Amino acid sequence: MKQNKRIIVITGGIGTGKSTAVSIIKSLGFEVIDSDKIVHEGYEVNSHLYKKVTEVFGKQILNEDCTINRQKLGKIVFNDTEKLNILNKIVHSYVHAEINKAINENEDEVIFLDIPLILENIKQNKYYELKFDEIWLIYVSPEIQIERLKKRAIQENKNPEDVLNIIKKQIPIDEKVSMVNEVIDNEGTIEDLRIKIKGLLKIKGIGW
Repeated sequence: MKQNKRIIVITGGIGTGKSTAVSIIKSLGFEVIDSDKIVHEGYEVNSHLYKKVTEVFGKQILNEDCTINRQKLGKIVFNDTEKLNILNKIVHSYVHAEINKAINENEDEVIFLDIPLILENIKQNKYYELKFDEIWLIYVSPEIQIERLKKRAIQENKNPEDVLNIIKKQIPIDEKVSMVNEVIDNEGTIEDLRIKIKGLLKIKGIGW
């Protein structure tokens, strides 16, 4: 295991193109640890996270095949702040442990973390456990963010208003700008985004 690894978090609001940025970073040869993937795999039957969540919330959240029904679990915590905090604590503790394990097992000098809601988590948790060096925000204006989400909702046969409600639960994208180390504008093409990411990597002296 190499010491003094450089840990960079990639984040952004829904509809800003974070996933595209992550794909570009991966294509440039960097390791990206995906927090959403960790959660998804953690909910698999008999995993550590699965056992902990079902122990706390009971078998009422399970489907007939014993998998966790995320909608049932969501309904339980949606209007109950105490239960939501309990669930968040369980999930965040698991994710942080898995991320740290992945970092320790990786020999790269620079590792990226894909954490969509890291700023929301930091704001809510005074004693945020995960250690990192920088946060890079993938940014578009609120107007473009809304436009993209509406377009995506229509393409996926979803109600645009339901999708837009997700934004209301997140820190406004313009507020996030002052909370991060670097802002990467993504209002252009995918190639524009690639050029900006490569330029920032060069400025940071990473991999070039």
